Amino acid sequence: MGLIHVHPFRCQLCGHRFRLLQWGVRYRQVEDDRREFDRLPINFPVIFAGDAVRGVGSVVDLSMAGCAFHAEARLEEGTILRISLQISTDLPPISVEAAVVRSVSGNRAGVEFVSLRLDERNRLELFLQRLVRGSASET
Repeated sequence: MGLIHVHPFRCQLCGHRFRLLQWGVRYRQVEDDRREFDRLPINFPVIFAGDAVRGVGSVVDLSMAGCAFHAEARLEEGTILRISLQISTDLPPISVEAAVVRSVSGNRAGVEFVSLRLDERNRLELFLQRLVRGSASET
């Protein structure tokens, strides 16, 4: 379909898949990145805890499916964490009941959100919508 300029896309907030006709635009398929959602650059505090580890850090990118953060605590791939995303000083944090560490590089960890209550998911979606529109500070 790419030869006739019809390309598949996925909404970064709701996950809806759709195709779009874009004349003259060619996309190179990237096989290495398996993420369903693009991560958006951000910077805010995070608190995390697991069976053998707990700590604080700073989120550096975020999507509906996960995030990456810097932390001094030593994390290992496969570790399950409870995470509190401190998106605002005025609002309670977004609580992720379970996130699994998918990658670790130095003091940076990438996690996938595995269990997120519906109300927390809705708050995260609203925050990302505002971030995409350039008004995340209004959350």
